[in-house]
Amino acid sequence: MWWVGGGCAILLVLSCGGAIWGMTSLVRSFQTGGLSCLPGDFPRYPGATVTRDYTFVGSGVAAGDSRECQETLDSSDDVPTVTNFYSKGLNSGDWRVTSNDKTTGQIKFSRASNPQNVGVIQFLGRGEHTQIEIKFDS
Repeated sequence: MWWVGGGCAILLVLSCGGAIWGMTSLVRSFQTGGLSCLPGDFPRYPGATVTRDYTFVGSGVAAGDSRECQETLDSSDDVPTVTNFYSKGLNSGDWRVTSNDKTTGQIKFSRASNPQNVGVIQFLGRGEHTQIEIKFDS
């Protein structure tokens, strides 16, 4: 009887520890963009934390699109530094900047291989850090 009780107690402790480890890994993966709705080759700002990630599929998206991704990130860097990173990153690989409006703090971009895949990034200064709002239609 003591062996069964002790075995159950050990199993319970191991299960709780595994659940806690799994949840913290999932949260950490989300915060670093591991579960992002953005394509894998989309430029990721180093050290930015994901604060919101939504995917819309079906009738709620723009005409001609099948999916819309909206993601918000926070960075401890200032707006010019973050804007410079995305201006360069979205002008390389399969990405192209279509418009860079410094007065509104917006960069519009598209995929080179599929120009119908378009998006916009809005940079919002929050004191010494930057909020990055990304919308991507595909």
